[in-house]
Amino acid sequence: MGVTEHRSKETLIAMDRISDLPDSILLHILSFLPTKTAFFTTVLSRRWTHLCHDLQHFDFNQIQFHNGNQTCSDFSSSRKRLFAIVNWFLSRHKAPPIRTFRLTCDLALFDEYTTVEWFIRKVLGPNLQELNLNLQLSIFGLPDRKVVIPNSVFSCASLVTLRLNGGNVTFLSPSSSSCGYRLPSLKTLEMHNVKASIDDVAELLSHCTALETLILDLNCQVSEVGLRIHFPLSLKKLNFRSDFDPLRRIGIECRQQFPSICVSNLHNVEEAIINVTSRGFVLKFIVEFRWLRSLVLGNLVFTCLPQAPPDLIPELTSLRRLELAVGCFDTRYIMNMLEKSPMLKVLVIVFITDFVNKDPHPSRRWEHPVKVPTCLASHLKVIKIKGYFESRDDRDFFAYVLQHGLVLESLDIQVDRARAKELSLLPRSSKACQINFCWNQEKEEEEKEKEKEKEASSRGRQQWRQQWQHLRTLQEKTLLELLQKNLNL
Repeated sequence: MGVTEHRSKETLIAMDRISDLPDSILLHILSFLPTKTAFFTTVLSRRWTHLCHDLQHFDFNQIQFHNGNQTCSDFSSSRKRLFAIVNWFLSRHKAPPIRTFRLTCDLALFDEYTTVEWFIRKVLGPNLQELNLNLQLSIFGLPDRKVVIPNSVFSCASLVTLRLNGGNVTFLSPSSSSCGYRLPSLKTLEMHNVKASIDDVAELLSHCTALETLILDLNCQVSEVGLRIHFPLSLKKLNFRSDFDPLRRIGIECRQQFPSICVSNLHNVEEAIINVTSRGFVLKFIVEFRWLRSLVLGNLVFTCLPQAPPDLIPELTSLRRLELAVGCFDTRYIMNMLEKSPMLKVLVIVFITDFVNKDPHPSRRWEHPVKVPTCLASHLKVIKIKGYFESRDDRDFFAYVLQHGLVLESLDIQVDRARAKELSLLPRSSKACQINFCWNQEKEEEEKEKEKEKEASSRGRQQWRQQWQHLRTLQEKTLLELLQKNLNL
């Protein structure tokens, strides 16, 4: 019995090794948890209660305060509970200083906007490193009411990450030069559907000297002069999208087309996503991308860039990964981009369902390139084709890349089984090359549905013929009976 008790004590000690960790490590672990979840640990012991009162990272989400019902009253009550808890925490928090503050909720009542603005001012301090606000408008909210981000946020020297999300979020120009923009430590800036002046955004970016990641999705008005943004030289990742039609996109969003566009200081960007309908805009961006390693050109680019003369497209000497969204298998566009990317290793072609089969050049045929693209002969290892739809010259393209892809390792393509058999027989120059087929289940299911409809239609026609034949037989029988009666008379 004594041995059993001794072993059980050893097991408990082994299971509670986490209590042997110093407070600093435990606080670091708690920082990854939502604040409500972190406070559940206070039931363990007084030590955990003290730890929770020393938290420097706060993450509040309205979903955690729902009762489970998706009713309007539940959303309203969960928002009240959330605000009461946040208010309780911030009112009593003395030390240590807050480093992270994340808040996700919807807003409805007038005083809730004011309360959120008070939360922001309360957490601001010389040690704040991350501010993440996801504030959505409730269905019963006030569309004209905005949460105004205090100017002091944009002069917080310690801020490293700033994320603002919500159509009811805005920020204004600094009221004076003494409280202007100054974010020397900011490395990540994300603004989604934020109401702001494009001039203020440009001014803000000019004071983010350490910025590395920029994602803009702004609800802003463009001046007649056009868009002029001087991107920080430190920028490494850019997500820029605009289709110049009433927009709600990831990227810089505007309500009208830019009369003119000027971009600069993009030399150090390594990753970029571009989706605009202006060919000149796309080309101006690409020219600035000197050291770009990953480039995604969206479906809107497909409406303008394929028509550009090849000599206007600059060479992307550092590009390693290229993703092209297309509406049809425009082989000339694809080959032009390969020629401009001599160091390319990965090519991804994504067929966009909304644009599929809208070929802008229905009479164009495959043209055998005069010169094999450099990347195809020496660097290109992976080709991935997603959502593939057959076209008239796709076989010629596949045959060409397999023949001249000397270092090609894999061709991944989503096709139906009949097409896969044909492509698998194409000769390959690279012995290491594998063709990996992902069955186009949607297409196969569509074909099965068509077959079922065809069979059902065939059965219906057959049944109709039988009924018609039966009716005709009855008519003939009735006619014969009438004739027989007349003869008897």
